[in-house]
Amino acid sequence: MKLRIALVAVIVCALLAPAQSMSDEISDLKEQIQQMQKAMEAMKARVEQLEDEQKSQKEEIAAIPDLEDSVDQLNQMPAKIMEEVRKGTSIGGHFKFFMADRTDGKRNDVSQNDNLSAGISDVWLYFSKVLNDWLSIDVAPRIEVLAAATPALGADITRADSASVNVDIDEAYMTVRLPWEVEARVGAFYPMFSEEYARQTWWHEQYNGNNGLLDLQSWRSLGLELYRNFDFEHFSLPVYFYPYLNGDNDESRYVDNNGTKSVLLHVAPEFTLMQTRVRLLGSFGWGKWDNNDDNNEWQWLGGADLRWRGVSLLGEYLRRQQDDAPLLDGGTADAVNEGFYIRAMYTFNPQWRVLAKYSDSDLFYASTNALTDNYKTLCLAVNYWITSSSTIIPQVALVDADRSDGSEELKYIRWTLGWRTTF
Repeated sequence: MKLRIALVAVIVCALLAPAQSMSDEISDLKEQIQQMQKAMEAMKARVEQLEDEQKSQKEEIAAIPDLEDSVDQLNQMPAKIMEEVRKGTSIGGHFKFFMADRTDGKRNDVSQNDNLSAGISDVWLYFSKVLNDWLSIDVAPRIEVLAAATPALGADITRADSASVNVDIDEAYMTVRLPWEVEARVGAFYPMFSEEYARQTWWHEQYNGNNGLLDLQSWRSLGLELYRNFDFEHFSLPVYFYPYLNGDNDESRYVDNNGTKSVLLHVAPEFTLMQTRVRLLGSFGWGKWDNNDDNNEWQWLGGADLRWRGVSLLGEYLRRQQDDAPLLDGGTADAVNEGFYIRAMYTFNPQWRVLAKYSDSDLFYASTNALTDNYKTLCLAVNYWITSSSTIIPQVALVDADRSDGSEELKYIRWTLGWRTTF
């Protein structure tokens, strides 16, 4: 019996030992499988990461042509900007040159003359751009050739052996359309003191302006202009008001020499009387001319412009005064510049016109006392239009000038064949 029990025990142990060993092996196998699963999951995650990276790279690669297009667009931007700038931009100019010019005369009873010459006087360029329905810009640089050919009191009748070229900003301003039909100009321009000078209407009438008169008419400045035209049943009233101007000469145009700004008012009522178009011209201005804001500056003008059929009559009286201007001996005197002109013009047809213009100008000359340079100028001219904007102008100017103390006298005749073209 004991033997049987022992035999059974031996058999059971023999059977259990492999089972235990197999159980351990299964446990190890499960652990290995779990590790393999973890490794596979890690590999799967890595594969998914690589696929995402690959997809991102494909998208970046696909975006490269768009990037190239963007670079091309950037390269084309300057040309597109210039194209936009050119749209609505007007470009023109004015070319002034003479084919013949000579002066013969006397200075203090001594006969003198300059040589017959041809040359270029000026070139203006005009750039105008409409920015929107209420704002525009105009810029006009000027190239001026200086040869000192216009005779003046105190100098011989001569022409320089060589000419110099000067570049200037003739005009540069913004135009703003304001409510109530008001138009404003802001910048550098010709204030409307004398319309003939400010509008340059004499350009296609004369080649050279009357000697002495241009000193009275000229006014260039920087500031603000307000314009409004009032229309009534039988007449119109253009009004130009300048509440802010630097000054009335080239030296004070860009930088004023004091804190007081000049003001100017110009009106030009227009109506028709007995089939004649009549325009009355009036200007009044005031400011300070000295560095310390102590001394007044006055200017005023009165005139009329009459037109009947082919006949045109224009005349203005001008006066400009600076109080207490310095003299060479240390004293002071009122610097008065005044004078008048009258211009008669007849237009035969769209190609031919003749005119005569007489002016008498007294210009202040500072010495040890207050002197006056007087210029009496008669200009006779013919206008021949090759085109509506190109005029050949043969012109003769006779000038009789003297200084009030008798120290200088000048008489001369100047012949000019000029050509002006606006383009």
